[in-house]
Amino acid sequence: MRRFALIALLVACGGAVAPVATPADDTPKEASIVVTEAMGSPHIGEAAPDFDLSDVNGGHVKLSSLRGSVVMLAFVTSWCPFSEAEQPNLQKLADDYRGKNVRVLAIDIKEPEVGYRKYLGRVPMAFPVLWDQTGDVVASFTPAHAQPDITDRSTVLVTSNLVIDPVGKIRFFTMGDTAHFDAKLVFARRTIDAVLAEGG
Repeated sequence: MRRFALIALLVACGGAVAPVATPADDTPKEASIVVTEAMGSPHIGEAAPDFDLSDVNGGHVKLSSLRGSVVMLAFVTSWCPFSEAEQPNLQKLADDYRGKNVRVLAIDIKEPEVGYRKYLGRVPMAFPVLWDQTGDVVASFTPAHAQPDITDRSTVLVTSNLVIDPVGKIRFFTMGDTAHFDAKLVFARRTIDAVLAEGG
C-alpha cells in the first residue's frame, strides 16, 4: 500500500494527476513512508552520508562540519507540489528552532539552474538551500531497495525529510506519500524535540 502511495506522489509531482495531500489544517495520523533497514542503507540508526554542496551564493556546506548540532535535512524540487507545500513550513521550523542548536538545510535535487532558482524564489528562506546538480548526493542517501519499481532513482527521495543527531546518526528518515503527507513537519519536529531533550 505504501509503495503505491509513493508512486502516486511521484506521478502527482510529475503533473500527471492532481495531488492528494493532507489538508493544511489536518495532521496525518502517521509519518510518511519510514525508511527501514529492509530498504538498505542509509536508514534510521546509521550514519548520514557526508556531502559538500554549494548554495546560491557560492558558499559551501559540509554536513560533517555541522556535528554537534541537530540537522533537519529536506530533499526538494521546484516541480513537485509537495515540496512547494512543505517549503514555508521548513522556514517556520528554522524560525521556531533558532537558537536551539538546530540547523535546517534543503537540497534541491538534480535540477537545472532555472529550477533551482524557481525553488529559491518562491519563499524567502534564511537557511542554506543547496544545489545537488549531479544527483550524487541524493544517490548517496537513496537506499537500494526503497521503491525498487522507480527507475529514475534521483526521484525516490523527492520531498523526503531527515533528522540527523549531533553525532551524525540518522534519527528520522521518511519519504513522502500522498496518504500521509506531513507538510507541517509534525513528525520531524517530534524527533527534533526528542533529540534536544537528550541533550542534543
